Amino acid sequence: MTKRKILIPVDGTDRSMHSLDWIKKLFEKDEIQVTLMNVVEMFMAKDTMIKDKMYRAQQISHRVLDKAEKELDGYEVEKYLTFGYADDKILKKAEQDKFDMIVMTRSTKTALDRMIGSVTSKIIKNANTLVAIIPE
Repeated sequence: MTKRKILIPVDGTDRSMHSLDWIKKLFEKDEIQVTLMNVVEMFMAKDTMIKDKMYRAQQISHRVLDKAEKELDGYEVEKYLTFGYADDKILKKAEQDKFDMIVMTRSTKTALDRMIGSVTSKIIKNANTLVAIIPE
């Protein structure tokens, strides 16, 4: 039996970790292969990133991914860390690795964030695979 490939972006918030509970309720451990993804959004200053800030962000990201992996104990899990804009990186990873599904948690944003557009809505509009949005 071929396992379904599921991409789960997590940012360490309780809200984003909620999607892991949904996965455990819906899928048996032998049915899926999960990739936990954390995108560190770094902003450039004169085309250079400050190494210390980048290192600290990377350490935080590893902790986020480790925490999420523990929640999925017994599941086949891969962790993936990258730097950039979350929506672009998630879409690229989903396309490149041919995921069967992207699972995200719906976020509650401020009016400004809604006006600019959320990562989740950009994923829904542009993904070439099934996107499951889990309510908070």
